[in-house]
Amino acid sequence: MAEPILCRFKHRIPADLRDRLVRRVEEPDEHQEPIRRSDGSTIDLTVIDVLMRRFRDRFADLDQRGDRAASDSWLAPRLHYALRLTRAEAGDRDLWSWLAIRYSDYVVWRWAGAGEKPTEDRWHGQINKQALMRLWWGAELFRNGPDYSPVERAFSRQDVPHNLLHRTLVRCRSLAVALIDDLVPAGQEIVGSSREIRDLARVLNLAMAGSPPELETDLQQDDHRAYGAWVREFVLVPADWEVPLRGPAAADTTASSLAGGRAITERGRQYAAMGRDT
Repeated sequence: MAEPILCRFKHRIPADLRDRLVRRVEEPDEHQEPIRRSDGSTIDLTVIDVLMRRFRDRFADLDQRGDRAASDSWLAPRLHYALRLTRAEAGDRDLWSWLAIRYSDYVVWRWAGAGEKPTEDRWHGQINKQALMRLWWGAELFRNGPDYSPVERAFSRQDVPHNLLHRTLVRCRSLAVALIDDLVPAGQEIVGSSREIRDLARVLNLAMAGSPPELETDLQQDDHRAYGAWVREFVLVPADWEVPLRGPAAADTTASSLAGGRAITERGRQYAAMGRDT
């Protein structure tokens, strides 16, 4: 893994091989291939390598278990800033499996209990389970344009990404932001219970099946032009990783679209409450 460019595994990595790769007793060369874009370019990992070293230094003082989940709020927006992927690229599970091996010390630190190993889905799992995929996609879906503060709030409650990230409805940014504002309000200590978060996600998932949220959020679409420019931009290592970073600019969360997202969320709250009363 000497070359700091992003790769993917060419096939699913079985547990015994993964263990050898993690322990560095086998090299991944024959199992991997570089990610190449349409112009033949590769994706440099220098900034992400620096970020993960900074992460280790910053959170090294946590005890054996500590509140390691609290690190997600810090890492998610910074991983998204450092790893400039298109959504198509970010949908490749074999890419995330490769990154999990490259940064296996993080995966083990975050997800292994005392004397245990991370479960299979932390290495190669769906969007709300895989160790690094969940952070990157959480930042992509919950950001309000360039503002990552909703992302930080979303990951302050593990029930939020766990119950929402795999739902199609949060692909609508205005609804995703409205849900975070409702479930984890800015500057407030009191937030919804685990049951409320789960019930709201379930009810809205059913309600949106026949009525896409875009119908109430100005037929909202992602700002592809701004996002494409951000992906192609040369990424600099921040002078200070503690300063809030900025994501890609976006014109898709207007006041009107956000109001539509809030209306859907409030209606979902009413449906969920009705379900508990019956």
